[in-house]
Amino acid sequence: MFAVVVRVELPEGGTIEQGRRMLDAEVIPQVKSAPGFIAGYWLHPPSGREGMSVVIYENEQAARGAADSVRPPEPVKLLHVEVREVARSA
Repeated sequence: MFAVVVRVELPEGGTIEQGRRMLDAEVIPQVKSAPGFIAGYWLHPPSGREGMSVVIYENEQAARGAADSVRPPEPVKLLHVEVREVARSA
């Protein structure tokens, strides 16, 4: 298994509820339809505006394809995308 780890900067003045609606309407349906998708987790920032997601794929090829297609919806700003092999899970 491989994970795509994404960090984004959320818009100033945005609310958690607005973020949830955007995830539900746009991001999650697109991610779930990607080949090799297993599971995804979107994390709220403890403070500030930096959000994070970790999405698990069956193999490296699927993860790299997904990583190459990361395009957060406006006005979210992409900060970083990386692919990592999952060492263990529980």
